[in-house]
Order: sequence, then structure tokens, then C-alpha cells
Amino acid sequence: MKKTIQISYAVFALMAMSFAACTQNEDITPFLSGQEINATFSIRGVQTRVNTLDYYGNQWEDGNQINVQVFTDETAPGDSIHLTYDGNNKTWSRDSRFHWLDKSGKHTILAVYPSEYKFDKFDLPKNQDSSEALKSADLINGYWHEDPDRYDRYVDIPMKHRMALVMITYHVGTADYPNMDISEPQVYSKHMNVTFKIDQEQGKLVMDQPTGNPDWVTACKHDTNKFSAIVLPGSYATGEIFLKFELDNKNFNVKMKTPTEFEEGYRYTYELNIGKNKVELTQISSDDLAGWDNDNEEELK
Repeated sequence: MKKTIQISYAVFALMAMSFAACTQNEDITPFLSGQEINATFSIRGVQTRVNTLDYYGNQWEDGNQINVQVFTDETAPGDSIHLTYDGNNKTWSRDSRFHWLDKSGKHTILAVYPSEYKFDKFDLPKNQDSSEALKSADLINGYWHEDPDRYDRYVDIPMKHRMALVMITYHVGTADYPNMDISEPQVYSKHMNVTFKIDQEQGKLVMDQPTGNPDWVTACKHDTNKFSAIVLPGSYATGEIFLKFELDNKNFNVKMKTPTEFEEGYRYTYELNIGKNKVELTQISSDDLAGWDNDNEEELK
């Protein structure tokens, strides 16, 4: 029987990050109880992006923060630890100790970005009209469950980008709408809420079926003729209204041309051509977004 555990509380992330241990006496200490944890948080095949609009997203920004938590099979989750990035010195700091607990046996490490979210559930922000607001929807989390006695140097916590990014490049017909631009771009999300559980058989955090009524997400305009929004994974039917915006005091609705399944960790790129007699949406690509590599690791100091 598959064993799953609901997370009562409790890790994008789209990065690799190293933690330098304060003390280590591996030769004579049979168990690492109380010692600082050396860990990397890595992404395989999906993107952990805090500079969300960057194509590769392999740079952390000053003040970025993640949340981590450590507990064992015998202990309930305790207080979480905040890790904050210093963009000037390219280092990470923590607000409390990140260490192995005084218990033998398997430990669990959870992490989440952005740090204000819980480890077991996520509510999609409806307002993503700025780069900062867009980042707040860029959920990344991860899970590790092993016996620390087996890891004398580093543990690797695999992180996963959980949402889908929609990026639209639009062109307004200059003959039809001279010197005009769109306003109030919105993207339809089929769900607004999701929960996660630990699946020890698969060794990962599993996303439950997203829930919540569908709703419109206000997108972020950027780069002159683009807008982007993050939505929960979901299925869109042919003819379903997917985008809407305002132009020349008129409301425009844009429908899906083909059935589309949005998956977690993917960017969906579209081109939108707008004229008086025709509004056409064309999908350009669906990308499994690149992750952070070891060249971008930063130490915790």
C-alpha cells in the first residue's frame, strides 16, 4: 500500500545552495546530532525562479527568502528557519540554527519559496500586476527524508517548481489602434488552491488535485509588449476564454484554440495579434524550464 503523510505544517526553487557546517567531527561521531546541516537545494529539469521574468532565472536577488524545517519520524514539526539572501555579498544568512536534531533515525527536511507560505498548502495570489507580485505566486518546494548518518558532507534536497507560467507577447495593429496599448490584462486560472502531502514511497512531495473555483489573475505587464501570469496546473478546453484585456475603451476576450493541459514547472509562451476585425492567439512553445546549477551555489554564512 502506498504510504502518504499529510503535512500538518511545515522545503524554486528554482537553485542550488550550500550550507557550510559550523562544526563537524565525522571521524569520531557516530551520529550527527546537534551539528549544522550541510545541504544543497537543487532543481532537476524545472526552474526555480525568483527573478521570475528572466529566461533562465539563475540569479537570486537581494532579500529573497526561503523557509526550511527539520523534524524526525518521532518528533512533530517545530519552528521553521528563514534563510535570506544578501545580494551585495552573495551570501545567505539564517535567523536560527539549521541542524540535525537530538534523535537517531530518519530526518525530514522541508523547504518552500516564497517563505511566507506554508509547506502543505498554497493559495494562488489573484493580483500579479508587478514583478514583485508575480514572484509571490512562483511557488517552489522540496522534500528530503533519510538517515543523516549516511551523509557525512552534503545532503541534496530536490526542489520543484509547482506552478505554470503563462507569457504573452502581444502586437496591437497600428492601423487599427494608432498609438494605443492594452490595459488590465488577465489570465484565467482553472484552480486557485492546492495542497501537498509527503509520499514516502515516491520520496517526494506530491501535489493533490488543485481545488477552488476558477478565477481571473491580473497579469504583470513588462518589456513594452508582454504580460505574464502564474496559474495552477489545469486543463483548458477549445473555445474556453483564456485571456481578457481592455483596449480603446473596449473589452476583449481571447479563447483557447486547442485543448491544452498546463503542467507544473512549465512555461507556456503565446503570441497575441490584435486588430479590429480579428484577435488571434498562437502558442509558440511549452518549455520545461531550466534550473540552477552548481556554478550558482551560494554559501550560508
